[in-house]
Amino acid sequence: MMAMLNLSPRQKRLILWLALAVLIAAVLWAARPVLIPYILGLVLAYLLLPVVNWLNRRMPKKLRTWGAARPLSIIVTYLVLISLITGIFAFFVPLVIEQAQILVDNWPQLSEDVRQLWEESLGWYTENIPDEWGQTIETNLRDLADDIATTVQRGIVATARTVAGTLGFVIGLVVIPFWLFYVLHDESELKEGLAHVVPLQARPDASCAIRLIDDILSAYIRGQLLLVLFVGGMATVAMFIIGVPFALVLGVIAGLFEILPYIGPILGAIPAILVALVSDPISALWTAIAFFAIQQVENLILVPRIAGESVQLHPAVVMVVLVMGNELGGFLGMIVAVPIAAIIRDIFKYSYLRLLDEPLEPEEAMAHVRSGQDIRLGI
Repeated sequence: MMAMLNLSPRQKRLILWLALAVLIAAVLWAARPVLIPYILGLVLAYLLLPVVNWLNRRMPKKLRTWGAARPLSIIVTYLVLISLITGIFAFFVPLVIEQAQILVDNWPQLSEDVRQLWEESLGWYTENIPDEWGQTIETNLRDLADDIATTVQRGIVATARTVAGTLGFVIGLVVIPFWLFYVLHDESELKEGLAHVVPLQARPDASCAIRLIDDILSAYIRGQLLLVLFVGGMATVAMFIIGVPFALVLGVIAGLFEILPYIGPILGAIPAILVALVSDPISALWTAIAFFAIQQVENLILVPRIAGESVQLHPAVVMVVLVMGNELGGFLGMIVAVPIAAIIRDIFKYSYLRLLDEPLEPEEAMAHVRSGQDIRLGI
């Protein structure tokens, strides 16, 4: 207690802010099941905000003078979104459900075909692979299978708890359209309000931090959505051309797995290759080549152009981050781990540049971080 009294006012303020940050983090973590609808709403906000802003800029001046331009832009965006969702459910979803039902009905036969293929491969493997190599390979495969099973089970359990275990989750889904309206309507005011929570002298830094976070989240969310649509669409078309059964369902699966960077395309290709393998081995080869080509187009052309420079993390780092996200938050943790890691990286860079012996100005430090230049760590 005496040590606390001997601290300078600045050190006491720092402790106060750290305590507040820990408290907020603890509350958010404890309430995470009921916050999932709001996270989904935030994702929708990032997707819809460019449309709302575009419409708002093109509204008649009288509507902007009356303050009706932005609400009307949001309503029009809502109507377009509802129309798209209705169209998807009317035409696309029934096809997916139909193919999914056929896949479920044929699952016993597919499983039997996979088992027979496995036994044939195992016979070749036993005859041609030395025992000392075989034991190592079998141990690694067994460990990998256990890890995958554990991850899937954890994700299913977490999802079930979230959907069935909290009334707040259901309430959140109901209020999201109204909450989202206020977020889209008062976007600039919300950012200013967050900055005004901090003391006056720290507001320029808070404003820059909010803009850095906004840059990463907006680029990442919109980029991932476009990549999901591209990979899912191209995989579906490729499998239709090759003649793989259940092409639409397998394409949807491939697109959804695209949410996970780097490992998602590999996981999404496995079901398609297995289904093709049991129907026609040549089709499996062409399916693997098609997925490889799609991934190359994605990595070489689309990722640099669509995702931008906001999430500059090495693939090896991304894989470690995904494992940590899965350990801390299950499947949802894997989804949010990469942008959170990028945010932590950029906030650290910005803070370091502002704490140098000759600190950079807030805007200069933010420009330095945005440019992706390295920083020199001096003690």
